[in-house]
Amino acid sequence: MSFGKFLSDLSADFARHTDPGMSAAARVQELVTSQGVWATTVYRYGQWVYSGQRTPLGIPARVAYKVAQKTIEVTTGICMPASVKAGPGFYIGHFGAIIVHPDTQFGQGCSIGQGVTLGTRGQGDKGVPVLGDNVYVGAGAKVLGGIHLGDNVSVGANAVVVKDVPTDHVAVGVPAKIKPRKK
Repeated sequence: MSFGKFLSDLSADFARHTDPGMSAAARVQELVTSQGVWATTVYRYGQWVYSGQRTPLGIPARVAYKVAQKTIEVTTGICMPASVKAGPGFYIGHFGAIIVHPDTQFGQGCSIGQGVTLGTRGQGDKGVPVLGDNVYVGAGAKVLGGIHLGDNVSVGANAVVVKDVPTDHVAVGVPAKIKPRKK
């Protein structure tokens, strides 16, 4: 990942946290005080540091990332390693108890709430979720195993999703029932 791509993706992430009508001061306040922004910033920095591009700081940049990532985990409860693949416009709405498996993939414009887990089912299962574009995962939801969530999918709060969800559908309940999105 080039430094320009790092800045472009981070800018798209920041745009999801602010409204165009906000004053500059309100925008800065939102970006400085939101733990979701902190976590996303450290995640994007980690992506850049570990992208294989030669960085001017090399090992010190990696050490700085590791310290920042652990600090984010401890202070915000958000675990999102640099190896996660997330498209631009990623949004973490609230902090706390967010666990994302290192191999998880997100499309563009995805959002996750607090208490979300995206990972394996355990018991030796190695598959992890792949999310399409504009996917929303509600508070407390668990998306587990090698499943695919299509574009424009919404996962309801506290749902447990263990099977594929097609594009333009919603997943609600435990275990999640898949329903077409109402037009």
